[in-house]
Amino acid sequence: MDRWDDESAARSPLTPHQLPAVTATFVGRESELAELGAIADRGEDSHSVAVAIVAGAPGVGKTALAVQWAHRQRDRFPHGDLYCDLHGYAPGPPSTPHEVLAGFLRALEVPGKMIPRSLEAKSALFRSLVNDRRFVIVLDNVTSPDEVRALLPSTSGCFVMVTSRSSLSGLVVRNGARRITLDMLSPAESEALLRKAIGPGRADEEAGATAELADLCGHLPLALRIAGERVAAHPYLRVADLLAELDSEARRLDAFETGDDEMSALRPVFSWSYRALDPETARLFRLLGLHPGPTISVTTATVLSGMPSAEVRRRLDNLTGGCLLFEVDRDRFRFHDLLRVYAKECVEAEESAEERENAPKRLLEWYLACADSADRVLTPMRRRTEIEFSVDIAGRLEFDTYGDALAWCEAEQPNLVASAHAALAEDWPVIACRLPLALWAFFTLRKPWADWIATYKTGVEAARRCSDRFSEASLLAGLGIAHRDLCRFEEASEYLESALAIRREIGDSWGQGQALISLGIAYHEQGRFTEALEHHADALSVFHALGDEWGVAQTLHFLGLTNHELGRFDQAYENLRQALDIRHRIDYRYGEAETLVGLALVFQKIHRSGESAGQLDRALELRREMGDRYGEAAALDHLGQLWEAKGKVDSARGCWGDALKIFNELGAPRAADVYARLRRIKAG
Repeated sequence: MDRWDDESAARSPLTPHQLPAVTATFVGRESELAELGAIADRGEDSHSVAVAIVAGAPGVGKTALAVQWAHRQRDRFPHGDLYCDLHGYAPGPPSTPHEVLAGFLRALEVPGKMIPRSLEAKSALFRSLVNDRRFVIVLDNVTSPDEVRALLPSTSGCFVMVTSRSSLSGLVVRNGARRITLDMLSPAESEALLRKAIGPGRADEEAGATAELADLCGHLPLALRIAGERVAAHPYLRVADLLAELDSEARRLDAFETGDDEMSALRPVFSWSYRALDPETARLFRLLGLHPGPTISVTTATVLSGMPSAEVRRRLDNLTGGCLLFEVDRDRFRFHDLLRVYAKECVEAEESAEERENAPKRLLEWYLACADSADRVLTPMRRRTEIEFSVDIAGRLEFDTYGDALAWCEAEQPNLVASAHAALAEDWPVIACRLPLALWAFFTLRKPWADWIATYKTGVEAARRCSDRFSEASLLAGLGIAHRDLCRFEEASEYLESALAIRREIGDSWGQGQALISLGIAYHEQGRFTEALEHHADALSVFHALGDEWGVAQTLHFLGLTNHELGRFDQAYENLRQALDIRHRIDYRYGEAETLVGLALVFQKIHRSGESAGQLDRALELRREMGDRYGEAAALDHLGQLWEAKGKVDSARGCWGDALKIFNELGAPRAADVYARLRRIKAG
């Protein structure tokens, strides 16, 4: 299978390795590991894709088993391993087959525009790409067969492992899957896990107490790991003494347990470890359960709890040491989903209703304040309305540099998106509509289109709920621009026309001008240049009347591009020259880079092509300084076209190769155009 670039003949296809790391305390399961191997063998013998379901209770080690087998068998699958957590049991919506397939296709280096829109077409392309190749694919935390069927290859060289708390009988009946149902560990395996966790010498000295501890944990791997770490944290106490504490805690909770409660086997161990915490660490643990996003930083934990940062860091170390929290990056943590459930149980039982509302609201307003601070650094000239906060925003981040602001947005992106959705769910519509707007610069720079669209749709609903027409128009305009980027012009026009109508209704002249520009760009990109010109001319009149230099330059820039397409090169040059003068004077670097690219195109038509490379080099420099990956790739694309026109094919190939890599990483539709250019010069 060729790669999606010009070097497909010279290099082998990409070999993705997406598996998470193996669990350090993994023990036993030899019969189950052998059974997985047998299922994979049967698939090859029958010339059909082999599918194994690893089912079982939460905390029983389903993911650990699948990942352990896949790592051991990597040599058997030379083309790579694909992994996706579908989040079937985590907070928030699970991943859809659309999203999983898009991720797999990008991992296989399919350009964004080459990824089909329909599920059927995505699935067909995925099957084509893995045909006659050998992959191991792990689909983690699946809740229903329908989540899986579109993700199944058709080749016998691939092996799919699905983990689920459900039996997924439909996959067995219709797709020939084989099910392995994990039970608890055997007593010997449980004791082996504890020996790893607490140290063999100490465990062997009190073998009886260690065996009893395994029994009290129900031989459940997650419970054993947490209990083992609890014991390891007290190296000078007898295991038997700590065991007595756990036994007492288990009896205390007996009255709360029901036979079908998935937490029943774990709650005594969780509670035992939780109640051993000092009061402030215990409070931090339960408050972290109110965090809406997938990861928690030291700073956000500080905001939630109101404790000093240094104290929070020490208490987070205590929680990770006891396996109640897991560190996934420097100063960044996450819960196991069952521990998150337990933390929420604790906060419901032990915190006042007032604190259960104030703590998350304090965090969401902090996220909004910091996102607004970052946006002011990333786009200092953007028009915005002041935000009023209902609580004092302690510890609000102020960013010294452009790079700092962009890096913070990247690190917190999943949490910021989750916070917007959580704010709407909690009926805090002002936060829910303002937070997406504060992410405008980041979204336009980094182009995470799925998050951009989902967050802005949440913002529109919130704006309507609190009757904020200005924000509603801004959010609709943002949705229009996102859809325009994806070449979904019909949807883009609907959003932009709705935004324009609201701007006119509320008498927002500046907003009308911006909406007219956005519609003009949409028409331009569809090749409807006369209509584009009319909209830009109307926008220019609006901004001249307002005396708004930023808006005038913005409109002149796009007028120049449209005149260029209509063959009016002298007029295009004059438009772009004026735009560049204004943008340079007001220090609008993003716009300056944009206009330099436009001028480079015009210079090639007015016998000044020798100046084009200098314009594009300066534009590329500005894009890289700003961290504008999409803009960087666009400048490289234009440079490639310039070098091709000058007959410098190797230089063109290098620029386009770099541009294609960036566009592919972003999932940008423009990747297909660059790919076509690379194929053309290869064929020539």
